[in-house]
Amino acid sequence: SDEWTDVGSTTGEDASSDDTKQVPDFLWENTPRRETKAYRDIVKVYSHLPNGSNLLDCKWALGRLFSGSCSQSKNEDKNQQLLATLETHCFRGLDGFEAFGKSVNLFDSTEKENKKSTQLLDILKKTATVVTAEEPDNWWVVKDAQANGAGGIWVVGPENAADFASSNQMYPDHRYVAQRYAWPPVLFGGRKCHVRVYGLMTADGRAFVHQGAFLHVANDPFTTSTSASGGKFEDSIHITNCCANSDDDSKFAGEILASFDDATEQGQIRDGQPVIPLGQYFPSIKACVAAIAEKAFPFLQGGRANRGFEYLGMDFMLSEDAQKNPIAYCLEINAPPSQDTATGLPHAENLHDEVIRDLIHLWVLPHITGSREIPGGWKCVYHQEGESTTGSQPLDGKENLIVPSKASILNKIRWALFERKAQKKEREKSLQENKENNAFLEETKNKGTQLDSSCIGHFARSQFPYFNNLFCS
Repeated sequence: SDEWTDVGSTTGEDASSDDTKQVPDFLWENTPRRETKAYRDIVKVYSHLPNGSNLLDCKWALGRLFSGSCSQSKNEDKNQQLLATLETHCFRGLDGFEAFGKSVNLFDSTEKENKKSTQLLDILKKTATVVTAEEPDNWWVVKDAQANGAGGIWVVGPENAADFASSNQMYPDHRYVAQRYAWPPVLFGGRKCHVRVYGLMTADGRAFVHQGAFLHVANDPFTTSTSASGGKFEDSIHITNCCANSDDDSKFAGEILASFDDATEQGQIRDGQPVIPLGQYFPSIKACVAAIAEKAFPFLQGGRANRGFEYLGMDFMLSEDAQKNPIAYCLEINAPPSQDTATGLPHAENLHDEVIRDLIHLWVLPHITGSREIPGGWKCVYHQEGESTTGSQPLDGKENLIVPSKASILNKIRWALFERKAQKKEREKSLQENKENNAFLEETKNKGTQLDSSCIGHFARSQFPYFNNLFCS
């Protein structure tokens, strides 16, 4: 179609009438709205999968998807070993935070002896000052599960956990996620950074990652010392979010161009700006996006009738594993990401435009005009088993496909059952821990052993070890 039309104010009766001119070929909206429900089911291409934004845009849901043992993907390949995940806990309100804090000894402010110092990698290694920092002792990043942008995110450790718990910043009915602080972080010019990755999931069971990306950088030089701030964590050091940092024009680095294309070389220029080559991190990002797609697709079924897709903005923290392999931790997903850049500068706007243009040529136009897929910068990283790649051909006869709005309801029911099982596991784990606690105390009582502080501390630590995989408490 050569025209764009705002259908937000059009009634459902208009959409379902026999006048097909009222129905657009392609409907894009950031969040599904009641006013467009009739259009969503009958357009040729729609910008969401059934229940996609509710699931993928929620930090809680992302944590739930990776709860328990992190299983290997069915599409396992040599890069799957580079799938990196952060230990994650989900809880509600202040009571949930306090229970989480006790489970990981977050309120134990005893200073750890013989802290390990790490020399951190810097993307600008030839020009940046070498930064050596002490490894954090039990640090976590706590997030409001539904918040986006600069709000609802805090760095919490033994240094400030008690103060944070008494600060009245958490709402009783809100859901929160705690991720272990990613370590060691890769720096950019001595400052902490993350990479904004663009992803795509399509109704035929495929997932893609675009080769163009942005680096977002904190405002102040990185350090893990809190002595200068009285035990407080400075957002300008640890928070790399553009919305949070753009208020300080004197320090804000803006959106830095990056690329996962192996052909990108150091010093390459685009729109007058250097492009940072990050190809070495692509295998880990690929493995993570594939794992997310595999775990999420069972709850995103039924988008074939309107050729739905999910456009994703994914934030990754760059790091390295114990074998010095480049890895990337997924921090969160926006579905969809903002269509506006933080700076509005030409180089940033042009990359945004390229990503969207490639999306249109990969998925939208083939299903409207019958043209062939032109992926541009999109690279397929996952293909669901049993699904065929459709190209410009119909996904199926529409008469045999479920209506997407009904599919969304079924997906919500599937997710509710999944959530119920996760909660049941939590209750069972809590009951088992209480049983073991009581057995330990009874055994100690029978032996006539006096409980001193070191004994209690040892027992508590034995019950709440740090897991290498993810667990939602």
